[in-house]
Amino acid sequence: MNLNKSLLIAFGFLLSIEQGFTLVLGVLSSGVARGADVLMPVDVAMYSLFLFKPAKPVPIKYRGLYVFAITLGVLFLFWSFIGEFFAVESADFRFGIVHLTRSILIYLCILTRVSTKQDIVDLTLGILFGLAFEAVIGFWQWQFGPVFLPFLNIVNDWRATGTLKVGNAFGCYLALLTPIAIRMALFTRIKPKWLWYTISALSLGALLATYSRGAWFAFTASMVFFFTLDIFRKKLTPRQIEWLIVVFVVAVTFTSIKYGHVITGRMANSREALVSEKKHSRLGFAQDALRIIKRYPITGVGLENYRYHADKEIQGTRIVHNAYLLIAAQQGLPGLAIFILLNFTIFIYGFKIRNSQDVVLYHLGMAAMTGMFALFIYHLAAPDYRLVIINMHHWRALAVIVAFLIADERIRSSREQMLLRKKRQNSRALKSSLETEGQQDEAALQKY
Repeated sequence: MNLNKSLLIAFGFLLSIEQGFTLVLGVLSSGVARGADVLMPVDVAMYSLFLFKPAKPVPIKYRGLYVFAITLGVLFLFWSFIGEFFAVESADFRFGIVHLTRSILIYLCILTRVSTKQDIVDLTLGILFGLAFEAVIGFWQWQFGPVFLPFLNIVNDWRATGTLKVGNAFGCYLALLTPIAIRMALFTRIKPKWLWYTISALSLGALLATYSRGAWFAFTASMVFFFTLDIFRKKLTPRQIEWLIVVFVVAVTFTSIKYGHVITGRMANSREALVSEKKHSRLGFAQDALRIIKRYPITGVGLENYRYHADKEIQGTRIVHNAYLLIAAQQGLPGLAIFILLNFTIFIYGFKIRNSQDVVLYHLGMAAMTGMFALFIYHLAAPDYRLVIINMHHWRALAVIVAFLIADERIRSSREQMLLRKKRQNSRALKSSLETEGQQDEAALQKY
């Protein structure tokens, strides 16, 4: 195993590990010291990729998208830094900016260092190993009980949390990554197949055990949407469609029989939680967020400073359950505009992956698009974008879509060049053959 392969696998795996060396960044007005993990294990792999894996030239077709993606990503980060001048609690802001900076660096690392099919496969393997680690913990919490690991502070709640400590955030994480395991198992020939099936099953079980309504809906909606596209575009063979239907029917039947009452109970008060007139409903949160946005439309209140401006009568963490409103409130409307423009543009471009002739790139690319779409839906009803692991994986998923397009274009260009070389060789061979025949005919005439 060469160095680049090892670094990419380690990079993908460590994206799921939230642990590091904490540095105190300031003191809150309450007198409590506030710190952040300024160095995490994923940083070692990331900086090693920057140092040891050279960037490759980007194909002309996607050079504009590449420059656009890098420019807006960096601009979003720089714009977020203005919160230092307006934040009520600068120490909290510095916590947020440290982790956003890491996420943007992860985004830039993938854009500049992941550019071939092999790079993507290696990174995907690492991501799946990280998913397996989290899924095993979540599945164990669901079926057997608390998990205790000496090097991770795991919260054992009434629902599965993995190492993310929050059930809803864990559900978001699984909704984003599980499509990769499913596509890898069902539609690629990458081995060992049994491992991808196992990871898929564990991830689905853990996702169910998060009891996260938003994650359930986002995952289901995105999976149905993209598999429907596959069927209409005839990207799946009849046998694959049969397998897909069988897996779907078995999963739905088993879940309905064994856990139907749990799901029904969990969904029972959804309407009240979303649109009731109480201040702690999703609607109440959104109205309070709009009040803050109107008051600070340009600069926002600064990263991690939202709760200091929220209505004091709102219960709990007082964080709006909508990532887009949260970004607008904390980073201003310009920050939201940059975020939406960047995400929307890359996602729309991502549909070009459907034209890929490479089976592996197509299915892994569609898995990335499925996860990204699930994330967009989930962000409408949850604030978990602000959490470290979710933030890192959001920017990772965004960059990977561009990497898929670039890698596929390299393969297409390589095939065209190969066909052109063969055509030239055939042309030269034909010309040589004709010249030889002509010489033979001329020699025969002279002899005659």
